[in-house]
Amino acid sequence: MQFQIDKRGGRRRAVRPEFTVVGADRIIGSTVWVDEDGRRIERYQVLTIREDKIVDIQGCETKREAERFATRRRTG
Repeated sequence: MQFQIDKRGGRRRAVRPEFTVVGADRIIGSTVWVDEDGRRIERYQVLTIREDKIVDIQGCETKREAERFATRRRTG
């Protein structure tokens, strides 16, 4: 691990994960970090939970898209 950090010039990525509970069975997970070029990168996932297990993960481009997916009505 230290070799990989030294190889990148000693810069460590500061990754900040966050989780937001949406309803009884959905969680929005987000991760934000800054890459080597100084660009801020954000990733969002909507996790569906059933019987204390993750049964589906949906990747989303934006926070708004994740919120819409997490709150939409489910069929079936």
